[in-house]
Amino acid sequence: MIGWYILGGILLLLAVVWLLRVGVDVCFGDELCVAVKIGPAKITVLPQQEKKKKPKKKKKEKTEKTAEKPAKKKEKKKLPFTFSDIRSAVPVLFEALKKALGKIRRRMRIDPLDVCVIFAGDDPAKVAEMFGWANSAMWAMMPQLERLLQIPDPHIHLGVDYERYDLHAEGRVGVTFRVGDLIVIGLTLAVPALKWYLGWRKEVKRREEAAKKAQETQKNETKNV
Repeated sequence: MIGWYILGGILLLLAVVWLLRVGVDVCFGDELCVAVKIGPAKITVLPQQEKKKKPKKKKKEKTEKTAEKPAKKKEKKKLPFTFSDIRSAVPVLFEALKKALGKIRRRMRIDPLDVCVIFAGDDPAKVAEMFGWANSAMWAMMPQLERLLQIPDPHIHLGVDYERYDLHAEGRVGVTFRVGDLIVIGLTLAVPALKWYLGWRKEVKRREEAAKKAQETQKNETKNV
């Protein structure tokens, strides 16, 4: 009998967690502010409150042997993630996201949604290409997102500034959802995202091999000359 009580308690706890409403409120621009909502409670994650600094104890002086050995830091290899890779990922992930959002039936809410993005860079042609693609993507996706989600008052502004050299983004986004809905979205997105990632890794390897072959042929040509 005690086992049934324990099982019932576990199922009740899982149901409460599944139906628990949580959210994130992000404000970005000059400073990043992040607040997490768990039920009626709100916890500020960023910026962190300054803690009182304790006086540090003086460290013992290192011996000559340890001082002679320079600390070697392993350089992390950066993945060649290009703009074309992003363009190839968006349609795949957006279709999977639409399927997931259709399952949760407008229980997710985005309020507020106030975003301003100014595209800029060294190459005006690339900046114009990015702005055009982002603009068309926004007009294609937003009507579908408003049908699948609760977005009471969206404000999104995209612009171009050819006199700037860095992209500028500012705004505020708040998202609230049930824990169970987030699990459903994650499971629905997992398979398409994994398939795209594996295909992307193959493409990256192909690029690296092509670059190596080009370097080798260039070296052989210079030797023959």
